Amino acid sequence: MITGKPSKILAAVALLMVSAFADAAQRARTFGEAMEKAGDDGVIAYCYGPDWNQRSVVLLNSFWKSPAAEEAAGNAVMVAVPFYEKDTAKGAEDAAEIRGDMPEPPFMVCPTVMFFDKSGRRYASFQGADYLGSDDECTEGVKNIAKNIQALRRQQELMSKAASLVGKEKAKLLAEVADLPIEKPENLMSELELADPTDKLGAIRRNKFNALQFMYKQLDTPDGFIKPDFEADYQQMRKDCEEVFKDEAIRPRDRQAVYNLFIGQSRREAVHGNQLKGFIKRVNKLDDTTDYGKLSPTLVNLWGNLKHKLTPEERKAAREAKRAKAKERKNRKRDERRSKSTIEVE
Repeated sequence: MITGKPSKILAAVALLMVSAFADAAQRARTFGEAMEKAGDDGVIAYCYGPDWNQRSVVLLNSFWKSPAAEEAAGNAVMVAVPFYEKDTAKGAEDAAEIRGDMPEPPFMVCPTVMFFDKSGRRYASFQGADYLGSDDECTEGVKNIAKNIQALRRQQELMSKAASLVGKEKAKLLAEVADLPIEKPENLMSELELADPTDKLGAIRRNKFNALQFMYKQLDTPDGFIKPDFEADYQQMRKDCEEVFKDEAIRPRDRQAVYNLFIGQSRREAVHGNQLKGFIKRVNKLDDTTDYGKLSPTLVNLWGNLKHKLTPEERKAAREAKRAKAKERKNRKRDERRSKSTIEVE
């Protein structure tokens, strides 16, 4: 029982009411209903496959309907959305209504948790055991839901503050927004470029850099399929990779990915094991908590024992043999096309 002056009693009651209803996730039956109810914490959708992924059905009950998941979801509206493999399966008809205009989970993986802000923008998603955890309560999943909600709140707070600022102060806030572990607001990078045109903060190149596209450029391929006659310029690749690796504005994992490209080419060039060890240790030293950093000690053992270094003559012979094989394949394909054309004419 609360005792004291009326004003203090009212204040205490108000505080209790705020505590009771703060961060209280709601539930909705359909995605459309969830979006109508959505506030600043948006909507969180759990995607499962009733007729093809039994694990996702188990987690629907043990994880998604748990108090821990509700607490982690803050004030978001939670909705479970089924994705059936067969249109004729029982419940598939209702699933279309539940889903409404919600997009499919990435690569149609279930279980997947997708996050939407109140405007309907998808700002995050995560799938499977790597992000949900392997236990039925999905301990990792609960943590990741809470992290995404906190990141969305921080994003909204920073964008609100940045709206009234210009120049350097605005750039600092927008740079922090860009570095949050969720999708960026639309036009964020354009605003950042206006606020920091010379990229003094490094946030523009950090967030525009794409390690995969860098690799494609180095390997002269638009799609990852290397041309038969491709021959890497080892020294130029080393120069380009070193330039990225030394740029502290770029994320450590991206810098490691770039340097691993150079390490792989170094092994193909039969660089001595001691040199390879040195390259690999640089990757580990940069950040030993990433996937690349954790892999480095194993890579040292696997690749660090290479003793023989090819002579310039041996490398030249290997290149010529490679070109000869590529030319042979090309001629064979040409002859096959000609043969086919002749048969069609006859």
